[in-house]
Formats: sequence, structure tokens, C-alpha cells
Amino acid sequence: MLDAIRVMKDVIATYANNPKWVDAPLGDIKILSNTHVGNAGQDFIKQWCQTQNLTWESPESTQSAWDARIENITFEIKTATEDVSGKFQFNHIRHHRDYQALLVLGIAPNEILFNAWRKGDVVEGRAGRLATMDKGSSATFKLTKKSDELLPIIDFIDKINEIAKSLS
Repeated sequence: MLDAIRVMKDVIATYANNPKWVDAPLGDIKILSNTHVGNAGQDFIKQWCQTQNLTWESPESTQSAWDARIENITFEIKTATEDVSGKFQFNHIRHHRDYQALLVLGIAPNEILFNAWRKGDVVEGRAGRLATMDKGSSATFKLTKKSDELLPIIDFIDKINEIAKSLS
């Protein structure tokens, strides 16, 4: 059994994270499972809203069509880490669900970025090109963004207010 473990450890070592994540301030996110990355993103947004004096409401059910209500706007929230080419892939965007806006949170080794769009802008392609996640399916999509297409987290309040104004 020890031989199998040694072989597996050798294989795992060939898949190490990109060096940009080694000793990076936000590098710990790379050890989380994809589900936990998403949960950490939502928890961060919740706590960030609290520090920014923005209202936050969680849905009553984990099966809700939306992830959070911020300033009375229902949001679908997607979190991604920066890949080796400097892009973020926000997966499992479902525009058939009942929410008002999409909020994406991008975690880079040294910074936190985000952006948000009205759901109509997402569906009509103004937020970017959606690619289907499953060949032949139109239920779930991914949105790829470069870091310069996202905003620094310090612009969060302004963007939420912009979305609120566009929906009123």
C-alpha cells in the first residue's frame, strides 16, 4: 500500500498550483473544494455587505432561485479563482431561474475583484458571451472574464447602487 501512496503523491506533485498562488495572500482558497470556494464567496459578500452597511438577506431555502438579497435586489452569486492565463470562469450560471442580477466574485492571488449585471443584460449578452457548460444543453452556462473586466471590491457599493437604479 505504501508504494501506491508514494506513486499517487508523485502524481499529485505534478499538478501543483501555479506558482503565482504560492505564498500569495489569498492562496489558501486554492485548497478548498469548488463547492467551498462558492460558499466562501457568498460568505465574503455577506460579511462585506455588513461592513459596507448594505442590507443582506439569505433565502429561506437552499433550493432558492437566488443566493442573496442585497439592498432588495435578488442576486445569483458566482465565485471563481484566477486561472493561469489571468481569467476567471464563473460556472453554472442559470438564467432561467428567478433572480434580478448576477454578481461575480473573482479571487486573484493578491486581490478581490467583482462585477454585477442585471439579469436581462446577462441573457442578452451585454455582460459577456455565455458558453454552455454541457454540450447540447442550454440550462447552465459559464462566463469567462479577464481581470480588467472586473472591478476592485472597493467599488462594490457604487455598483450595487447602479444596479438598483437600473432596476427601479
